[in-house]
Formats: sequence, C-alpha cells, structure tokens
Amino acid sequence: MSSLFRKGFFAMLPITVGIIPFGAVMGSVAAEAGLSLWQSSAMNLFVFAGASQLATLDLMDQQAPWFVILATGFVINARFFLYSAAFAPWAKESPTAMKMLSSFFLTDQSYAAMSSQEAHFKTSRDGLSFYLGACLCMFFAWHGSVTLGFIFGNFAPSSWNLDFAIPLSFMSLLVPSLKNRKYAAVALFSSFISVLLSGLPLKLGLLSTAIVSLIFVKLFLLRKTTWKIFGSSS
Repeated sequence: MSSLFRKGFFAMLPITVGIIPFGAVMGSVAAEAGLSLWQSSAMNLFVFAGASQLATLDLMDQQAPWFVILATGFVINARFFLYSAAFAPWAKESPTAMKMLSSFFLTDQSYAAMSSQEAHFKTSRDGLSFYLGACLCMFFAWHGSVTLGFIFGNFAPSSWNLDFAIPLSFMSLLVPSLKNRKYAAVALFSSFISVLLSGLPLKLGLLSTAIVSLIFVKLFLLRKTTWKIFGSSS
C-alpha cells in the first residue's frame, strides 16, 4: 500500500464525521420504506449516491412512476458529469478497468478531498493513489453507517444538529484551497449564487450553481487574459 494511498484514506477520516449521521438517516429511511437489508445494501452498492438514494426512496414511498424516479435520480446526479470531466486527466493513462473503478467510487467527498491536495501530486499516478485511498475510506464509512442505521435506526440524537456536519466538512476542504484572490472571488460568487438558486425544484440548484460558476470563471479568466494581452502590447 503506497504512502499516498494511506494519506488519501486518512485525509477522508475527518469528513466521515458528516457522512456517518447522513448514512444512518439513509439506513433508517430504507428500513421505514420496507426495504430488506439486502435491498438496502444493493441500492448502496449500485447507486452509491446518498442524495439520489433518499429522493428515490421518497418517490417510491409515494408510488411515483418509475420514469419519474429515474429522471429525478439522473438530475440529482448530473453534477457528476462535471466532477468526472475535471477528474479525467488524472485517469487518462490508466487501464479501462481502473477508469471504471475510479468513476464508480466518485463522490462529492472523494473529489473534494483529492482536489484540495492536487497541487502536491507530481504525477497522475500519485493523484490516483491518493484518490483511491480516500474512496476506500468513504466506501467503508458510507456502507457501514447505512447498515447500522438500517439495523438500529437513526442513532444520532436530533439535538446534535448534525445537518451542518456535511457542509462544514466541505468548508474544511475548501478554505485551504483558496490560494489567492481569484480563488476567493470564485468561492464568494458561487456561495452567493447557490443561495439564490437553492429553491429550484429537483435539487437543480447545485447543478445550476456549478454551471453559472464555471461561466463566471471562464469570463473572469478571459478578461484577465485580455488585460495581459493589451498590457503587453502597450
């Protein structure tokens, strides 16, 4: 086991503070919806996306048509198109089987953990090793907490207010990555847009915020480039 793989695994551990209560909720909801432990485990294995799993169970409980359930899951998980596009350079030299494995393990948390450390990777293989270590930790934390939640119910007291644990874990990854004013400006802009679009249906606010922020980054970088061109010609 490489040192970077271990570093990736341990880098994910603080983030599991937010994952474990979320997984417990997922497990208890699956039990209340009438799924068996094997069915809940299969959903975890084949979907492996908490937000869409919760939405799917809610729609199943409402006896929604199958195509509505599929469409909802697709929309909620559409953000992974952006993640995978950003991750692709790290896996482009890997065998097809490794690319498939990496894409299967791709989550918000594993991508965030890797992107916060990517400046320290000398090669794509280094980045991939770190990423797989983070993915393994995430895999164990998620599946273990969902199973415990299914068996014992939501064991986290509501008085703990752990709803904030997941966004706080992301903030702990975001802040060190704000290397200069440009990064900070993009972060502030994204935060502002996410609040404005948070009320969109089908959880489209997250995807819409990502797209708008990418446009902002492109325009911002283009403007900076244009200034440099004009500055050099004067």
